[in-house]
Amino acid sequence: MQLAPTKQRIGTLDLLRGLSLFGILLVNLLAFNFPVNYVSLREFLEHPTDLQMEKYLTIFVQGSFYPLFAGLFGYGLQLQMNKSKELGESFIGYGSKRLSFLLLIGLLHAFFIWYGDILTTYAVLGFGLLFLLKLKPIFQLLIATILFGICSLTVTVLFYISSQFISDSSEYTDVAGVAQSIESYRYGGVIEIFFQRLNDLSLQYSIMMWISAFFTILPFMLVGAAASQWRLIERAGELKKLWFVLCIIGLSLGLYLKNLIYHEPTSIFYEGIGQVIGAPILTVGYVSLIVLLGLIPWVQIITKPIQAAGRMSLTIYLMQSVIQSILFYGFGFGLYGKLSLLQLFYIALAIYAIQLVFSMIWFKYFKQGPVEALWKSVTYGKRFEK
Repeated sequence: MQLAPTKQRIGTLDLLRGLSLFGILLVNLLAFNFPVNYVSLREFLEHPTDLQMEKYLTIFVQGSFYPLFAGLFGYGLQLQMNKSKELGESFIGYGSKRLSFLLLIGLLHAFFIWYGDILTTYAVLGFGLLFLLKLKPIFQLLIATILFGICSLTVTVLFYISSQFISDSSEYTDVAGVAQSIESYRYGGVIEIFFQRLNDLSLQYSIMMWISAFFTILPFMLVGAAASQWRLIERAGELKKLWFVLCIIGLSLGLYLKNLIYHEPTSIFYEGIGQVIGAPILTVGYVSLIVLLGLIPWVQIITKPIQAAGRMSLTIYLMQSVIQSILFYGFGFGLYGKLSLLQLFYIALAIYAIQLVFSMIWFKYFKQGPVEALWKSVTYGKRFEK
């Protein structure tokens, strides 16, 4: 998610943003339709087709798109920092304004639309990232490696110890929480849904969540910032060998680690390894593959709609939450908990296709997405640009 448009856009960056929005949509649909805060999805589902779909989502999607979003956030923020430095301007003031606006949008989103908001987390961590953007890329990468290493080691040890005492993930099921969640979201009105959202938000904004975010999101922001300084995407043509190696390692190792859970389906240890370590490694594979494909001219041409969505990623992200609220909550169609995973996948395709068309039409008349334009106006005091 970029902070502001540059004069010359980087098509592959927009492509990455656009594709990550579809991955985020797939994951968020699960939380909009199922009481995932109170039960393992694997325990909640019963139909064989749903269980098979859950397996595919866990392996190929779950946990592998938030690192991409975080990395793109860091990449974009570093680009803006570099641009300000070239112009001889201080970026701290402008960056703080932009992050403050993002924080406001995130809080409104979290309290009034969806408890699973990620914008608030990005904004809070972004304030710390502002002061790390001045570091040389090697030091940014070193800090990211240390933070992620601490997280990986801690998770490995904790999940291994837990697996010695708890062998079945169903022991985490909160039956009362599941029932209350379904009652509120499926049948409740605006007030009932608001208080249920507050309850879920208390879990989302817990102290452990912020500690986890520090070790699992900030590192990827720093990796993105370092990659931005090295111009790894802009120089993709001359770095094809590097991207190819990263693609092979990321895809093979990431998929292997994420598949471990299905060799020991009740093991908490393997599930932790797959999601915390395997998922980000798979992200590297995805990014590398997309960057390599982005070097092919016809790929850049046929993915214009996806790039358009990537150009207005904040607008698209918020729009997805509004659409899902209307579909699943009681004040809308009340579909919460009623749909299969296959049906959710088709809904995701429909929502995304509509958004791609919307993005293409929008950019025929305007230079920025509506929320992005408001964001720029608040920060720089400029009017909406047609």
